[in-house]
Amino acid sequence: MRKLIHVVNINNFFPELFALTYPTIRAYAEKHGYMINMITERKFPDYPLHYEKFQVYEDGKEAEVNILCDADMLIHPEFPDVVSRLRRDSIAFNDNYNISWKYHVERIPYFMRDGRDVGIATNFVVTSDWTHDAWKPIPLSPKEIEDLAKKEVTEGGSDSSQRGWGHYADEFAISYNLAKYGLKYTGVTWEDWMRPWLVHTGTGDKNEALEIARRTLAQWATLENS
Repeated sequence: MRKLIHVVNINNFFPELFALTYPTIRAYAEKHGYMINMITERKFPDYPLHYEKFQVYEDGKEAEVNILCDADMLIHPEFPDVVSRLRRDSIAFNDNYNISWKYHVERIPYFMRDGRDVGIATNFVVTSDWTHDAWKPIPLSPKEIEDLAKKEVTEGGSDSSQRGWGHYADEFAISYNLAKYGLKYTGVTWEDWMRPWLVHTGTGDKNEALEIARRTLAQWATLENS
C-alpha cells in the first residue's frame, strides 16, 4: 500500500517550531510506513499560500492513502496508524466547524444541496484513493472565494484568532469538495484519550506556539519515562 504524508513548508516558515514538530511527523511516518512529500514550492501563486495544500491532488494521485499534516502539528509516538480505522469511502479530519460561520454558503448550490454545513480544518486530513476528489482544485478564482467570505468573521474584529479570508481559503475549498461530491466523513481521533496525542500548536502567536510544543514534548517524555 502506497501511503503519503504531505507537509507544506514554503520559504522555511517558522524553523524554530518546525525543528520541534517535524521529528514527530517523521517518526510517525517511519513507524507506519508512510513516505513524506515535502511541499516547498508554490504551484498556485495567484491563491493564498494555504491553498498550496491542494498540491496533494497531483502529488498523491497514485497513493492509496494521503495525509495532509500541517507543519505545526505534533504527533505522539503511540498515535495509531489512521489506516487501521479509516473507511475507504470516507475522508477523515482532526477538527471541523460550521462553514456557514465564515462563508456565504447559501450562494453555492453544492453546499445547499448537501445540507451538512461542514467546514474542515485542514491541520490533519486523511483521504483514500476513493475520496481523493477532496483535493481537487476548485473552479473559483481567489476573488470569487474572497467575495464569499464573511469579512466580519474572517478579518478578526474582536477575535484576534481570525486571520483573514486567505488563511481559510484551503478550508473553504476542501469543504466545497466535501459538499460537491457528497463525501462521507469521520474523525481521526475516534477515542477521547487520543485527542492529546495529536496537537496543533498554531502559529498565530509564535511564542505561544513554541511554548505549547515544548510543554507537550516534555509531558510526553515524562509519561514515556514513567
